[in-house]
Amino acid sequence: MINEKYKLLKNKTVLYVEDDLTLQKNIVETLSHFFGKVLMASDGDDAYDIYIANQNKIDLIITDINMPNTDGIAFSKSIREYDRNLPIIIISAYTDTDYLLDSIDLNIVKYITKPFTTKKIITLLDKLLEHFELNNNIVIDKNIKLNYESGELLITNQKIKLTKKETIFMKLLAENSIVTYDMMYEYMWDYNKSPSADAIKSFIRKFKKKLPFDLVKNKHSVGYYLDI
Repeated sequence: MINEKYKLLKNKTVLYVEDDLTLQKNIVETLSHFFGKVLMASDGDDAYDIYIANQNKIDLIITDINMPNTDGIAFSKSIREYDRNLPIIIISAYTDTDYLLDSIDLNIVKYITKPFTTKKIITLLDKLLEHFELNNNIVIDKNIKLNYESGELLITNQKIKLTKKETIFMKLLAENSIVTYDMMYEYMWDYNKSPSADAIKSFIRKFKKKLPFDLVKNKHSVGYYLDI
């Protein structure tokens, strides 16, 4: 079954940018079968505003090139000022070499020519599975690895199953020199009101109990960091 094969994409959020509203509606309907959330924009300016408002939640961008106002290449360049690794898929009716050359430095995952057929979507999904799987395993240290999708932390061959919040927290620790309290509120809690200090302490206490040694340290009034 197609949905079963691509189920890992169900926890991904995609921003799809297309100025042809009829095509946009059809593709969004298709993408919704595979991705957990599909955000829509009709030009590069609109897409940029949506990205800024949701940049911590968007996992993938699919954008047309030829659009009014800001085109897909210019939009992609703007995204790259914030994030060099966010996967971007370029779709275009053009096969002009100039477009291809202009997108080389943008670290584009895939370049697709229109029409955006079902066959091309399936090929794209296969590419994305490969891409996300390659980025699932985060090497924190030579003896510490995190599989973000499965929520498993591997420490010297010991597998530790993490909750969703613990997995996000560990990823933040791996990618930042220090994880501030504000970062924890933004990424780990789904409501606007910040959790209490006791809730944070309880979370950290339970998390540290799972670890074979004191890996996570606190910087008073700032946040947490990895001591490796």
